[in-house]
Amino acid sequence: MIPVYIAQNELDAQLVQELLVTSGIVAHIFGPQVADPSGALATTPQIRVVVESDEADEARLLVQEWQTAPAPEEFEFDDGLLDSKAFDEIEEISFTPGDPDLPA
Repeated sequence: MIPVYIAQNELDAQLVQELLVTSGIVAHIFGPQVADPSGALATTPQIRVVVESDEADEARLLVQEWQTAPAPEEFEFDDGLLDSKAFDEIEEISFTPGDPDLPA
């Protein structure tokens, strides 16, 4: 197993792992709280995303492209949707726990 990414935190590692897995590369997260495949405890405080050696180059390229990709454009919410008359037609409904008329 070859490290292809050193993460700042567990979430960061999970994002990179998901990127690689959805691209067809088997990736694992090793870190201070994770044992390696042999069962030994980690010897480094780093959180690492690792892949098989034959997929390391492709994985590094994917990670580099992900890191250098432009940020997505901000989503602009259309405030006009809040003024829709459809909201005027919504009835307030309240439910009581255990109400026999509620669907199961």
